[in-house]
Amino acid sequence: MRESLRIFKALSDETRLKIVESLLNGEKCVCEIIPFTKRTQPTISIQLSKLENLGIVESRREGKSVYYRISDPKIRKILSKIDFSRWWGIGRKEIEWYPTIDEDKCIGCGMCITTCGRGVFEFDKDKNKSKVKNPYNCMVGCDNCSIYCPAGAISFPQKDRREFIQSLLKKYNLIAKARENITKEGSDEK
Repeated sequence: MRESLRIFKALSDETRLKIVESLLNGEKCVCEIIPFTKRTQPTISIQLSKLENLGIVESRREGKSVYYRISDPKIRKILSKIDFSRWWGIGRKEIEWYPTIDEDKCIGCGMCITTCGRGVFEFDKDKNKSKVKNPYNCMVGCDNCSIYCPAGAISFPQKDRREFIQSLLKKYNLIAKARENITKEGSDEK
């Protein structure tokens, strides 16, 4: 009970939850976490320190950069239950970004399952292969699963990720929304 309380306490803050969500796809430095969370560097540093003190994340230094990763495997399990049905307020099913697995190529290694913290994949014990369980849980623009797949069995409907994301930014006016969030956050911190 005490451990669950520690985890829920850590995730009860929106900024800390966003930080942990950004780390579901693997280790990141602060410079990579800031754009995902839409928070300032000092805010992120403070919340990362709290998460580290709570035993949720751990860090390592590489030169001048500090990299963070989730240290508690129970976090992935808890976050797999979260509803990821919206992205920037847009219904996730409106956005054509989700993985597919070529069954003939899949070797059943499970890398896609273990590197994705959003519950997109599951293991099919009958076929001894991974399969897509929740395609719309996939973070828009994330294709880490295809990068980690040693067999090249995972693909996405959009071939040019950058071009696709840029088209979404324009279509849904997301740059203005990002600026609005940053401006709002700046006034909230004063």
